[in-house]
Amino acid sequence: MDKSEIIEVGIFGSPFGLKGEVKVYFFTSSFIVFKNLKEYINKDNSIKWKFKNITLRKNYCIANIVGCGSRNQAEELKGIKIFSYKKFLPVIKNNQYYVNDLKKCNIFFSNGDLIGKVINVDNYGAGDLIETNFNNKNIYIPMNKDNLISINLKKKEIIVDPIKGIID
Repeated sequence: MDKSEIIEVGIFGSPFGLKGEVKVYFFTSSFIVFKNLKEYINKDNSIKWKFKNITLRKNYCIANIVGCGSRNQAEELKGIKIFSYKKFLPVIKNNQYYVNDLKKCNIFFSNGDLIGKVINVDNYGAGDLIETNFNNKNIYIPMNKDNLISINLKKKEIIVDPIKGIID
């Protein structure tokens, strides 16, 4: 299985109630996208989950998983990442990217000097941030028009011109 074909779509949280339901934090663009995926698997595709029911709550959902009938069984899922195949996700628009695709990219200053490789893309509420390691410390570069010049997935490179204070 090609690892680029699977995408992390969520993670199991704590049990919810006593009958095996569990909180799920989804990483898709919306709850509807997560709910409508055709398959939910673990990273190496050795486990497949089927949901009897998934309901939205605030910033997570509550899932009733086939075969999970107790709080103890739900507790065993806590912290396990949920993946699905890229082919089951919606087609993305221009200027949208899957984090897995960005993680393969190197980041360069506009003058061509290498900053580092994408470690992750995070969002703490104010917009997406590219995480990288520069001069032995992790830094975050906002993915906005003030910092980001271009993304070229074919060349696996991101060109940035970070505003003062991000790098130094």
